[in-house]
Amino acid sequence: MKNLITLTELTRNEVQQILELAAQMRRIVLADYKKGPQLIGHVVGGVWKKPCISSAAFQLAATYLSGNCIPVFGAEDEMSVCLTLGNMGANTVVAACENDNIFRTLTQRGKANVINGGSRRYDPIGVLADLMTLNNRLDGISNLTVLAVGNRDVNKIDELGHCLSLFGSGLIWYLPPDDNLTPRKGIVLDKPEAAFAGVDAVLDLGTNAYSDDERYYGNTGGITRELMDLARIDCPLLGCRTIADNGVIKEYEHNAVALRENCYVSVAMAVLYLTHRN
Repeated sequence: MKNLITLTELTRNEVQQILELAAQMRRIVLADYKKGPQLIGHVVGGVWKKPCISSAAFQLAATYLSGNCIPVFGAEDEMSVCLTLGNMGANTVVAACENDNIFRTLTQRGKANVINGGSRRYDPIGVLADLMTLNNRLDGISNLTVLAVGNRDVNKIDELGHCLSLFGSGLIWYLPPDDNLTPRKGIVLDKPEAAFAGVDAVLDLGTNAYSDDERYYGNTGGITRELMDLARIDCPLLGCRTIADNGVIKEYEHNAVALRENCYVSVAMAVLYLTHRN
């Protein structure tokens, strides 16, 4: 794997390979001594609008594997900066930007390997981190039903649906019936009780500005205890720590936020190693 633009182009074996390698990398993340030799002499250039989980994860990932990461924040012309980093010798360029076309152009014109750190349509590292989290919490990602709620990080929907289908699992998405702005993809339900019933995991995508959390059953306090009780026992919740329990906002005991964060850097390590090796 020389580049990672979108998970929709990967096979089951390729996704499985990344997840298995990320599980090995997680041992370094959790160890007291965090140093592996896999990226000695390897330089990662990163372009992000501002510091975020993606920028932190790739900086840590390169450091844990004895490489170096050079982050650039707030660039007006992401394409130009990415090409410059490659011309200056960076082995891999990670970019997070709205323009999906940049990544294809970089693979054709640039000298470095290319990793999509999050674009308008895709979020491959974030989706792999979600899958790894589910794999840890549910002892596998086969034969699952995962519910997505919210209308913000919808760039996960295509890739998550694709990857789950590779393992015989399915993704459903709850949206309020009067939401006419969010593009509907895949199986979309507009009755919350039906959406939550029997699902194996819930993924909170967050809500856009001016959206009502309670209408979307997402974000802080939008998901209620009654709805979570409709799902499987000990249903993991990704993307959110809290639920509303009898009108009181409480931390949900089965939230997987911390696990997902160390899975995120583990996936970044795995992808950097695979692109570097090839």
